[in-house]
Amino acid sequence: MTVRCLKFGWLLLVLLAPAVLYAGVYTSSIHGSPTYGVARDSIYNNYNVSRGNCLHCHEMHASVGGSEPAPTGGAPSPYGLFEFEEKVCFYCHGTNSHNVPPLSKDIEALFQKKYRHPVERSGLHKKPAFKETEADLRPPNRHSECVDCHNPHAVQRETHTMGSPPGNYTSPQDNNRVSGVLRGTFGVEPNWQAQDWTVPTTFTELRPDKNSPAGGAEREYQLCLKCHSYYGLGSAENTGTGVTTITGPSGVSLTDQALEFSPYNYSGHPVTVAADNRPGGYAPKALIDSSYGSRLKPPWDTHVGQQTMYCSDCHGEDAATEIKGPHGSDAKFMLVDGRTWPEAPSVCGGGLWTLSDIASSTCWQDHLLCAKCHVLYNNGFLNNVHRVGFHHGTPCVSCHMAVPHGSHASRLIVYRSDPAPYNYNGTTAKLDGFCKASSPDSYTVRNCYSPVSPCSRRHGWNNPGGCSSNQTSYDP
Repeated sequence: MTVRCLKFGWLLLVLLAPAVLYAGVYTSSIHGSPTYGVARDSIYNNYNVSRGNCLHCHEMHASVGGSEPAPTGGAPSPYGLFEFEEKVCFYCHGTNSHNVPPLSKDIEALFQKKYRHPVERSGLHKKPAFKETEADLRPPNRHSECVDCHNPHAVQRETHTMGSPPGNYTSPQDNNRVSGVLRGTFGVEPNWQAQDWTVPTTFTELRPDKNSPAGGAEREYQLCLKCHSYYGLGSAENTGTGVTTITGPSGVSLTDQALEFSPYNYSGHPVTVAADNRPGGYAPKALIDSSYGSRLKPPWDTHVGQQTMYCSDCHGEDAATEIKGPHGSDAKFMLVDGRTWPEAPSVCGGGLWTLSDIASSTCWQDHLLCAKCHVLYNNGFLNNVHRVGFHHGTPCVSCHMAVPHGSHASRLIVYRSDPAPYNYNGTTAKLDGFCKASSPDSYTVRNCYSPVSPCSRRHGWNNPGGCSSNQTSYDP
């Protein structure tokens, strides 16, 4: 048999995976494109195989030009691939790209960094990604292969632009829709309970299938939550607190992000729902302007309260010139652009970030995670609580969640009763009560309650006042 067998490649592609892949989906993907598609050098150059042909990734158990290419790793891998797991992807997207022409973005190098998704855990990804269930993702089977986040047969060239909806979407509430590079992936939607700070334990599975081969996750968080929620954490999680027994690469216990991003929480970054559409909490829900100006930087300073965002707006590469997405980083928690939270880097003096760091230097502007999107100082702090000099030496995590995804209290406030890592080391938090004011300039001492020194000298009254929306008790 000669290279003529390749003309049956598209038929074989349909027969191999009829549940998730049809030739029309693949040929419209970036890998199957006749213009930009995959072209493995040894096949493209030696056998005149067209760009985007299946044979660039799959060895079809037939000869090519009179001989059968041996698998690169010395042994066959599942699905007829010429290499095993992530090595297939790295062959073109790696340090030594074997695509024609070579690809400039080296994803392989990102997975050599200190903090990364663990693609090196070999042999745990035992099913096609679209067929995995919670049992395949929970300990001891936790893993992260390229195909857990990307569908190589449906992926498009389009990447995410922060603060903008992808594709043909126009509403800022659709900023969290999957972009082309995440198209056709398996995800989950939590069945949210209409209660503040509650762990979802049931999920709706979103899978590509024969009726929608490029379907699956519709919003980025649905992809992330199949591993970072009870769906992928299982018995390793304390469902009363959302904290697990699993220690992540950053040395901190993993937590349940479906809990943290629940729309019914009193506050949270708008990953699952826009701030103004959050059913939990009190008005004003969005970050309305201060007397010192907008509290958000472009592109977030328009449609305030109506936008959603990606997880990867905060988590990703540690250098802005590198590849988008949370592949790997030398920054703890894979925070974007090498920014830090809640600890300041040594170049900014180290220790926990404080308001004094912001008032007394400019180092925070390029290093503090919050400063990527938030206007923190504009000839003064943008809320009157932060303007109080008494607060300036206090670590930010004395009042705010060390895991700043969401909170049971307004404005990402943390209480002393919260466990670590939400309460940074279990003892850092100072508050027992908080209620949100009607504007960032109208807080009083009675918006906060703390029985511990030194806060209790000014905030020792367990009697809320100055709360928004006629609130008569502190946030739970």
